[in-house]
Amino acid sequence: MLDRAKALQEDLIRWRRTIHQHPELGFQEFKTAEFMAETLRLLGLRVRTKVGRTGVVGYLEEGKPVVALRADMDALPIEEANDVPYASQVPGVMHACGHDAHTAILLGVAVLLREEELPGQVRFLFQPAEEVNDEEGKSGAARMIEDGAMEGVDVVLSLHVNSNLPVGTIDIDNPHISASVDTFYATLIGKGCHGAYPHRGVDTIFILGQVINAIYGIVSR
Repeated sequence: MLDRAKALQEDLIRWRRTIHQHPELGFQEFKTAEFMAETLRLLGLRVRTKVGRTGVVGYLEEGKPVVALRADMDALPIEEANDVPYASQVPGVMHACGHDAHTAILLGVAVLLREEELPGQVRFLFQPAEEVNDEEGKSGAARMIEDGAMEGVDVVLSLHVNSNLPVGTIDIDNPHISASVDTFYATLIGKGCHGAYPHRGVDTIFILGQVINAIYGIVSR
């Protein structure tokens, strides 16, 4: 399989550059989704579109176990400054986080696995909106789950490119890497006073300085 994977290099480069030239923001991945669906159908897979709005699901074989492989498709609202022939053709939008590579990789996996004798089903999840949430605060992953993309799935695998690793290196960790982030808000409430009597008030600027240092100390201390 490794030899067959290496033989896909030109296809992978072409797919990735095509996607890179035509980036689309979260829940707007219409052309990207169409390209994924068309390519999967050419490979002989059964395909569902408009899953979680603009997501695509490809089904290879039937039965159990069901192994899902996932890649994200959306780009970022960033103007590309790279001077390359395959640079983004969409002003103010580019694939700056590697999702173009992720989708191309998953297409390559589909090419390889369709030639294997599988003991169950492989489900290919092309997820929209990894970077953003919709008006109800839900990401593309949540929307795809609501549309049944994960029904019957026994295990799901994903990946993310990492520019800190040497080319040709795969890093596998246990149990989780590239985990999601959460946001929290804190409000500091002070008390005003005369500038000549600071000890009679509560200075939120001073307190904020301590809080920032303490938060950054959590990881290392």
